[in-house]
Amino acid sequence: MIKAIFFDLDGTLLNSKKIITQKTRKILKKCKNNGLKLFIATARPPLLERMLSWDKDTFSLFDGGIYYNGGCRIINGLKEYQTVSDKIVQEAIRYVRKYDNLNIALQLTDEQHAFRFPLEDKGYKSWGIDSEDAFNLQQAKNSKTVKILVFFNNLIDSVTPIDNGLVISLKELCEGNAQFYLTDKGKCVQIMGQAVNKAKSIERIRKSLGFEKAEIAVFGDDYNDIEMLRECGIGIAMGNALEEVKAAADYVCGDCDDGGVAYWLEENLL
Repeated sequence: MIKAIFFDLDGTLLNSKKIITQKTRKILKKCKNNGLKLFIATARPPLLERMLSWDKDTFSLFDGGIYYNGGCRIINGLKEYQTVSDKIVQEAIRYVRKYDNLNIALQLTDEQHAFRFPLEDKGYKSWGIDSEDAFNLQQAKNSKTVKILVFFNNLIDSVTPIDNGLVISLKELCEGNAQFYLTDKGKCVQIMGQAVNKAKSIERIRKSLGFEKAEIAVFGDDYNDIEMLRECGIGIAMGNALEEVKAAADYVCGDCDDGGVAYWLEENLL
């Protein structure tokens, strides 16, 4: 019997317009009223009120969440971070600086952000911050980094894949030292601390709740969801997920734009 569900956001709980549909909200409320614990499991920082214009009613659907792919856990109002080693941060910056126009962002503790290049004014909202709150890399030198991102433009509007040579170099840098993902169809590199991924953070929350693995269900669609789909109870991949992601899951539901999460929950849990 499922007692807790973890949802990736982009491409999963959110449709392509970055919203939770009314149908999905209705089903989530039914799950919650039936005693299920609902959690977010996202690569985003915990700035959803600004990034996605979430209100109190939306947040009230969830009992907590994991952010930065597990670099931050929030449960019962308590927040805990796991950070990337300073050596990896500095080496990643050095590698990226060899490429013109390629940006690197450091997502820091307390949801601060530092960038190699400033974003366009329109770009900051999608990161959940204002332009005047953003640091440059020098200003962030003594801060602790939760996640590194490498991307072009504002990330949200990038159409340019990361150079394969750099991808290989960063992956080799991270091997045994940090967690590495190439996501967004090759347009974004994400780096977290060595012991960080969604599955490990979900496992810590599961144990704190006293639930069995078989009592956990997770939904996802991208490479950074593979571990949790494989390891955390019942894994459900979206119909719009990458084929490698679908192969890691126990089930495949509908597309995020067709209410895939809502219909799976309604058919299987309600």
